[in-house]
Amino acid sequence: MFKVNNVMQNTIKYKAFVLLAAVIAFSGCRKIFNLPDEKSYLSTQADYNTKSWSPRLGRTYLYSYIFNPVGSTFPMTFEIKNPHFGDGRDASDMLTQKPTLVWNNEYTGTETSLAQIEAKRHLENHPILETRGSGDLIWWYTATRDLIKPADSVVYPQNQRYFDVKITNSGGTRTIKNLIVTPYIDVPYEPSDDYNTYNGKPNTTTPGGHILVHIYASVSGIRGVTTNAFMNDPRNATTGIIYVYIRKFTDVPGGIPDPNGHRLRFKFLDKDSVAINPRKFNTTKWLDQVHGFNSKGLPGPDTTATYVQYNVAYPIPVANVPTKFTTGGVANITGGNQAHVEFSYSRIGFGNVNETGTIRQDFKIFEKGDWEIVFHFKTVNPKFDND
Repeated sequence: MFKVNNVMQNTIKYKAFVLLAAVIAFSGCRKIFNLPDEKSYLSTQADYNTKSWSPRLGRTYLYSYIFNPVGSTFPMTFEIKNPHFGDGRDASDMLTQKPTLVWNNEYTGTETSLAQIEAKRHLENHPILETRGSGDLIWWYTATRDLIKPADSVVYPQNQRYFDVKITNSGGTRTIKNLIVTPYIDVPYEPSDDYNTYNGKPNTTTPGGHILVHIYASVSGIRGVTTNAFMNDPRNATTGIIYVYIRKFTDVPGGIPDPNGHRLRFKFLDKDSVAINPRKFNTTKWLDQVHGFNSKGLPGPDTTATYVQYNVAYPIPVANVPTKFTTGGVANITGGNQAHVEFSYSRIGFGNVNETGTIRQDFKIFEKGDWEIVFHFKTVNPKFDND
């Protein structure tokens, strides 16, 4: 067996002492002779992989993994400089500081009150366009058309927005010039087939035309009263067209909707535009439709003979987290960015067969306010009674 004798032990201790002394001496010499600390490295090739972004006003965009350090050393600082238009005009409006809601605790979708949701986020001042220490860019929802003029369908060079990013670490400084951001008009909800995404007016089949484009519901198992046929094609006038309207509302006729509202209504209209009592959708799981609360602060809606209404936090979904209220539910680990509702009812058809009728809708609402989603059975009324 190999043994370490006293001589060998003394030799090892001596060598370790010499090495330690050398390290201390080198550190001391660095201070005595005022030698600079080791510098970080900043590559002259460090750059953004993407040079142009096109956000929509009124929405938050996080542009991640867009900066390539090419071996440069972190930490770095990133600063937005020289915002300007193509003709040299100042474009620093996109650096305006605005009170911005940010999360301070994780949203789960299991919060039991509106106050509990709101307690998980708070206001901070952030510029509309900002950078992070990784080089990521954020375009915040606080950019609205009253502050930032949206781009037209054709963007001329003189109206293009540019900015530079100054990158700094202890190894030096590099400025990446003429990155481009092209903000487009806000589209406050989705699906938005009925919304002209360039002028914000009702959408038509042709520019300046008079034929409106509509959103159509997704349905199954619903029969028409007069046709007894399934209304599975909501675009078919014979079996039954079913439009969807996503719009703001006010309780006062001719009034202006409250921009700070927090209500979301669901309504159903027959072919004469008369409200259908939502209680007719008798197998609907109302607690599972929207992460919202009734006027008593409890989970679920207030229900009347003409609508169901939830008090909600906006936007909807409030965060990109899979919950029972989003498309695909909690099992959809890649989802969470769309809300999902299903309204259903059961009836007995011919032959004593149980039939379930269902109307479904995926949607998003980005803008705070009092909103309603209306399902309009435009040409044929749905059959609720038993045969």
